[in-house]
Amino acid sequence: QEDPYGEVKLVSCVRGAIFDVVVDLRPNSPTRHSWMGFELTPENMKQVYIPAGFAHGFQTLTNDAEVAYLISQFYTPHASTGVHYNDPALSINWPLLPTAMSERDMNWPLLKKLVS
Repeated sequence: QEDPYGEVKLVSCVRGAIFDVVVDLRPNSPTRHSWMGFELTPENMKQVYIPAGFAHGFQTLTNDAEVAYLISQFYTPHASTGVHYNDPALSINWPLLPTAMSERDMNWPLLKKLVS
């Protein structure tokens, strides 16, 4: 979410498996526009901490995946922002081809439109 609604998240997978991705969108960061991906499952007990200023997305790897979030702000729809999941500028290595996706997620802009 955009300021002043920027949020911190802690994400875990409580059932099934997901591939969780974070992208640094902070303007003055030395790691700006870089991404990291993590497989989250209940068995590996990993969680991902996502600071404000990062984009976040995930792909379910199993049909029964359930995700739990701890968040620092309430969801504010008008402050929501994102970047296209398959942006060539990011080259995210998603493990699977998408089979279902929300219309909102399909229509996020490319990174170059966010920074121009």
